[in-house]
Amino acid sequence: MSEEKTPSFIVSIIPVIAIGIFLGMSIFVYDAEPHMALFLGATVAVIVALTQGYSWKSIEDGITEAIKTAIPALIIMLIIGMIIGIWIASGVVPVLIYVSFDFLIPALFLPAALLFCGVVAIVTGSSWTTAGTAGVACIAVGEGMGVPVEMIAGAVVSGSFFGDKLSPLSDSTNLTPAIVGVELYDHIKHMLYTTLPAFVIGLLFFFVLGFSVTDGQSTNEEVQELQGLLGETFVFSPWLILPPLAVVTMILFKMPAIPSLIVGVILGSVMYVTVQGASMTEMLETLYRGFSIETGSETMDNILSQGGMSDMYTIISLAMIALGFGGVMNKSGMLHSIVMGMMRFVHSTGNLVSTALASGIVINIFSANQYLAVIIPGQMFKEPFEKKNLHQKNLSRAMEGSGTLTAPLIPWNSSGMFMLSVLSVSPAAFAPYAIICWLVPIIVAIYGYFNITMVAGEEERGN
Repeated sequence: MSEEKTPSFIVSIIPVIAIGIFLGMSIFVYDAEPHMALFLGATVAVIVALTQGYSWKSIEDGITEAIKTAIPALIIMLIIGMIIGIWIASGVVPVLIYVSFDFLIPALFLPAALLFCGVVAIVTGSSWTTAGTAGVACIAVGEGMGVPVEMIAGAVVSGSFFGDKLSPLSDSTNLTPAIVGVELYDHIKHMLYTTLPAFVIGLLFFFVLGFSVTDGQSTNEEVQELQGLLGETFVFSPWLILPPLAVVTMILFKMPAIPSLIVGVILGSVMYVTVQGASMTEMLETLYRGFSIETGSETMDNILSQGGMSDMYTIISLAMIALGFGGVMNKSGMLHSIVMGMMRFVHSTGNLVSTALASGIVINIFSANQYLAVIIPGQMFKEPFEKKNLHQKNLSRAMEGSGTLTAPLIPWNSSGMFMLSVLSVSPAAFAPYAIICWLVPIIVAIYGYFNITMVAGEEERGN
């Protein structure tokens, strides 16, 4: 039996090159989902590991260990799917949209859209759901007010991804700290140092931009039409504030994410049955398949038809395949070899943080998927951050800054393609205005070079 050995740098990058080729063919040639490309890349990684003397049992252990670390996050994804569907069906999300529209005026529309989408994303925990619901409505309303659509899309994407990063309900915000072993609330608190400055700058940016592109004389007919449809479709009640209020309260008291989310599902289900008068069958179907309705308005149908546990299956399967690929790469030592090859050029904390950021962006470009852009750098740079005596939440912050936030700016990335599909605006057009998405990585890099909020490794809690 051959002995295991650490692969060389040249051997180690073979699976990375292979997965880049497979993903390129899948996206640009066959217009297919990235799942099979990732699976084939993982297969190449297995073959390379076998040639280096690793047994199938060892490789299988690497796969299962990697997936095991993310099981809580995968469970949360399923619960998030149920929350999205039931909170829309029960009227929780519609009433938030209805009330928020009262504050939209032309000159202040862009900063209001940024703030509105940020709040919805925090409540729902999903940048995609926010863009596909509140974002779609903002596009329709903003166009009616005469605001350039690429600017609206930039505000929507910025707000959606800002709120997603601060929400304990977010799948990526749960997955990222799980990859490197950081507690969820520590991860979110540490991100505040970079996301809040970017958000304040973004508000000022859109405030100035809004006054420069509107004259403030547009009507609110589109807003009134959407509000009218919401009022006709749902029964509004003060009780609808209870589910998000309960979840937010539990989050503020640092209750575990899964019980907090389950409470949100239960209360949303109760609201659907009692306030909206749904049957138990409709409630159970909505939890699994999501909510769907035809109002006669394409915009409103896009806003309301969302969610369900089954809606998360694609993301979960993709995450499992990507985790399996990372597990093989990690167990076989190939990730270690790649990192050591890169680390020859890293001599400072700033360079280390910037290299981690660059890795996430590059993987986003070549893998076309934000989950892979978070998972692989998380596994690659965990050891280098430990050697620099840096707490792993510095790494999880960098992973979010590059892996998640830059994803919608890349046209062929899954996030970029999703934004194009729901907003009908190309990432190339809205990227200059999606200020938070590209400003956060810059702030993270600056903090690395100037040692700002870079927590030492031995510190369990704190800043």
